[in-house]
Amino acid sequence: MADNHKYYYLKLKDNFFDSEELIILESQENGYIYSNILLKLYLKSLKNDGRLLFNNKIPYNPNLIAKVIRHNPNDVEKALKIFEALGLIEILQNGTIYMSDIQSYIGKSSTEADRKREYRKRIEMEKGQMSVHCPLEIEKELELDIN
Repeated sequence: MADNHKYYYLKLKDNFFDSEELIILESQENGYIYSNILLKLYLKSLKNDGRLLFNNKIPYNPNLIAKVIRHNPNDVEKALKIFEALGLIEILQNGTIYMSDIQSYIGKSSTEADRKREYRKRIEMEKGQMSVHCPLEIEKELELDIN
């Protein structure tokens, strides 16, 4: 039986923490706690295209978020207010918290996709090795023909 699970991952550029929003966020008192909360919320929202939903149906509230990500409820509430002010999240009318710009951070994969990617990579490597060897072999054949 095939082991085909979906994996979601967060793709961060090397300058992620250099953005104005993160610099402002981390300059706050407890700023590093808030950046940790932000990263955890990004990860929690991956399966739902940026929405924070429990069981894909129920919007997370600050207390539920605090329990799930193991942070102090007061820190989570303050962080959410700061995130909203900085435009990092948007709270929809039904209470759903949407992580802004999440689409630029989301990557999806599966074990099947990983297997295919690895297969293609091996083929490309073999093609590269053949192209290195082929010109020499052709050159030798040409020399033999000339002789």
